[in-house]
Amino acid sequence: MRIGIACEAAEPPAGVIDLFEAAGLPAASVRRERSPALLQAADGLWMLASGPDVLRACDHGRLDLGVVGSDRLLEGRKGTADLLDLRCCHDDLVVALKPGAERPRRRLRVATRHPETTRRHFVGAGMQPDILVMDEPALAPALGLADGVVELASRLARERLGAVALEVEAVVAVCSARLVASRAARVLRRAEIAALTERLRAALEER
Repeated sequence: MRIGIACEAAEPPAGVIDLFEAAGLPAASVRRERSPALLQAADGLWMLASGPDVLRACDHGRLDLGVVGSDRLLEGRKGTADLLDLRCCHDDLVVALKPGAERPRRRLRVATRHPETTRRHFVGAGMQPDILVMDEPALAPALGLADGVVELASRLARERLGAVALEVEAVVAVCSARLVASRAARVLRRAEIAALTERLRAALEER
């Protein structure tokens, strides 16, 4: 079985690896990695990559299963099915704006990697901001491109890089790691995926 794990240029999430090992999969080789890579394991291929790349590989049937943050799923996916909340890698997707600044009379400008989620949040608040899609949205306020961002709190905490300090104004969504399956795998490996999902669910209940 081919499984992808979202690993944003960092170590694979220990909580996810612990769960796979508790479910009987040989994941020790994944734990030793320190950067995105392809790994050959005893039962198939482990793929460590960014969340979007894991989802793309699932969409095209190149991976059977993936583990990604639920913030990625909020944008809407047609080629993958959300199977299980793994109850780890918790994070908040937040609205953060420049501190102490008066709200502009023009439309608010917001940078994000989550445009559809951002749009829905602000529409629900009766606002229509200008949304700028960036890979590193935290830099946009420092460049004068945006008044704030919608981003994961953990990324804002570690991606200062000389950027303007931002104040959290609202939580858009509480996020965690999710197990997803490709459409093809749900048909061709249905029994195998169901068995693994049940083992993962049992491991979660034993915590």
